[in-house]
Amino acid sequence: MRRLTAAEVHANKVAELGLDQSAFDLISVKSIAASLRRSASFLCPCAATTLVRAVADPLRGLVEEAEDIRGFVRETLEAMVAHGDLIENRDIEDPAPGAPVLLYAAPPSFVARESGAAILLGVSNPALDSVAARIEYVAHLRHLNPSPGEDLSSELRDLGLTELSHQQWLRAPQGETPAQHLAHFDRLLDRARPSGDVPGLSLLDSDRPVRYYPGRWTSVGSLSGRFVARRSQAYGGDLWCYIEMSDGRPERLLDLPLADSRWRGCDEAWRLQMAIDANRGSSQLFKIDSYVMQFFSPLPMWARRRLDSVGQPVSSAGCLFAYRLAEAELAEEVRFATDELWLAELKGSPESR
Repeated sequence: MRRLTAAEVHANKVAELGLDQSAFDLISVKSIAASLRRSASFLCPCAATTLVRAVADPLRGLVEEAEDIRGFVRETLEAMVAHGDLIENRDIEDPAPGAPVLLYAAPPSFVARESGAAILLGVSNPALDSVAARIEYVAHLRHLNPSPGEDLSSELRDLGLTELSHQQWLRAPQGETPAQHLAHFDRLLDRARPSGDVPGLSLLDSDRPVRYYPGRWTSVGSLSGRFVARRSQAYGGDLWCYIEMSDGRPERLLDLPLADSRWRGCDEAWRLQMAIDANRGSSQLFKIDSYVMQFFSPLPMWARRRLDSVGQPVSSAGCLFAYRLAEAELAEEVRFATDELWLAELKGSPESR
């Protein structure tokens, strides 16, 4: 019996995961994600710590920093939950408020792109063996591109995968106009009680240029009107809110997120500011430069998750963040930015606006 080297164990296990052992090692994010999917197919429903332990513990002796790998596995798992490969929910057999939160394996499914490609979701599915060699792995994500003339969506449905719309996958807000979105928050603020003094208040000034997000933040001064804002608290990070000001005095305040919201406070605040800007005729901006889509203001998490799944984050001067997109994917994301995020495309130099 020959004793295998650590490198040989890495190669053998990567091959068992269905990955190219010449391209990936066992501790690449692609291999860790594949290991988590395989473990989830056997162990779920289970706690997140159970999955992390199932993947990290067998790596002891194969890697130098076992604790660092455990943290890496945990981060990869969190990204997969956010992406939709696994579903986080309370124990369905014990739905009481104090019941533990478990991870459930999402059913094999896919999201179709206008390009004909598909974003794969869920854990391992033997039905995908017939197309396994064509799956493209990007970090923890899996894409599948069609062959010439192939109706990939029909083929995946025939294999037993469920097709999800982008709305279902992202749990994005329902479609509405900027005016409708703003009117909803204005009605809520109309009903809010007088706020009194609000310590540590900073405002997003809608009169300031949309192409430079940090420069839009300002102190209270003597401003009047309604603003997306942040306010300090004794412990923890600043809170997001929507506030009515009169000559620098707070009148009414609506904390974000709303009580029944499934999004973070910053996500609600950024989308509300998008509506305010679009409704004023000064929409927030994006720019296309050689298939790189540049953004000048923050986006809600559900919008970033979509971009993470179809593009590659890249460094790009003069903007807040940017993604490189394939040519076939660009038109769909431009429509998403204009129709769902109410952004406007910036033509030419940013200095022109």
